[in-house]
Order: sequence, then C-alpha cells, then structure tokens
Amino acid sequence: MSEQEIYIVETKGREDLDVPLKMQRLRQWCEDVNGAQKDVRYGFVYVDEESFTRYKPVSFHQLLGSFTEYHS
Repeated sequence: MSEQEIYIVETKGREDLDVPLKMQRLRQWCEDVNGAQKDVRYGFVYVDEESFTRYKPVSFHQLLGSFTEYHS
C-alpha cells in the first residue's frame, strides 16, 4: 500500500442477499475509475462481522489478506 492507493471498505453486520450484486458494481466502479486516471489506484474490500470476529486483523494489510471473497 502507498499514498497512491485508496481502498473502499464495505462493512456489514449481516450479509444481505444483494451483497454479490453490490460488490460486482463496486468492482466495476474501481475498474472504471482506475481506467480513467492513473494518479491513484482504487480498490475495495468487503468485511463481514462474522469473519472480522474470527480473523481479528490487527492491521489494514492483514485485513486485506484475510478478506478475499470480495476484494480488488
């Protein structure tokens, strides 16, 4: 990670049925904005409460490595 990277962190206490669609749209948005400019790279990660409690990440780098189902 660097100052040229921005991550959108989507958090949920419970998983809704529309999460896959929302994450697909967020992935597309990141691809679109990254394709339109090169100054900053945008990425995202989806963090659900159950997994957050299980993994207990202590750093953002660890969070990115632990949550890979919806991640760019």
